Order: sequence, then structure tokens, then C-alpha cells
Amino acid sequence: MRTEGAALKQMSVDDLSEKISIRYYEFTRNARGDLVKDNEEIRCMVWAKVFPLTGKIADATPERVNTATYRVTVRYRTDILPDDEIVWRGRRLKMVTVPTDIESRHIWTMFDVVEVVKDGKAKA
Repeated sequence: MRTEGAALKQMSVDDLSEKISIRYYEFTRNARGDLVKDNEEIRCMVWAKVFPLTGKIADATPERVNTATYRVTVRYRTDILPDDEIVWRGRRLKMVTVPTDIESRHIWTMFDVVEVVKDGKAKA
């Protein structure tokens, strides 16, 4: 796989070596009429290429927060939404960019996700 800017060149299906699940929450209204998360549903399970991008330690808060950013590439899909959550190797990752159709050719969908770890111990 070769990257050139934001586009992927010469990527094949063989590069998709990680199994991820894309999940979403159903929202319902409680007795007061507020929206609350009800239950978690699996939107799809797909093969993906997960590429680590950056790692950052933020000491601006009272507790130390470590973040890791990954770029995920899957075969072209239109059902992935920006508020979906990714589960990869037992880690819960939040989407930080909208899913993008690479090169507008309907072959690959790419998005960035972030994993937040507080104090280096527990996942947020």
C-alpha cells in the first residue's frame, strides 16, 4: 500500500487484514422526554486496514489523557455514519472524521478514529 496525500494507491483487498465491528446506539425518550441511549446494535462487521497515525499525551487536565488516532479503510460502504463506534481488538474507538469515499470511485471508504485512555489505565 502506498499513500499519496489522502488517497490510497495500489491498495488491494489483501491489505484488509483486521476484523472490525461498526456499532450504533438506538435512542429512546425517557419519562421526561429526554433522549437517552437505549441499546447498542451492530451495524456491520467488516474487514479493514487499521493504520496508526498519532499518539498524544495531554497534561492540561487534572488527569493525564493519552489519545491514539488510527486511520481505518474498508471497502466502499454508504451505511457508516459519523456517530458510529468502532470495536477493534476489544478497543472502543470513536469516529473523528466523516467516512469519505476515496477518489470518488466507490472502491474504498476511509475515516479516522480515536481511542482515549485516561491515566494510562482505564479506557474512556
